[in-house]
Amino acid sequence: MATLTLHDVPEELVARLEERAHAHGRSLNSEAVDCLMRQATAGTDVEAWLRDVATLRSQITGGPIPLDELVAATERDSH
Repeated sequence: MATLTLHDVPEELVARLEERAHAHGRSLNSEAVDCLMRQATAGTDVEAWLRDVATLRSQITGGPIPLDELVAATERDSH
């Protein structure tokens, strides 16, 4: 296996990776490798993604939900 050294990694990113590593029961290195592997092998098909977005948008009915309705629903669901 190769060795990869990263420089100037933001502290916030390191903290988030550490949290994920802890949650997944693995080392920071293993978590970083997993994240890199998933991202590198994800294979983004932009055209397929845009088709998915168009399909989802076509399923949305009605207009924006008024803020007072959102607040009321949130309060109702939190009790």
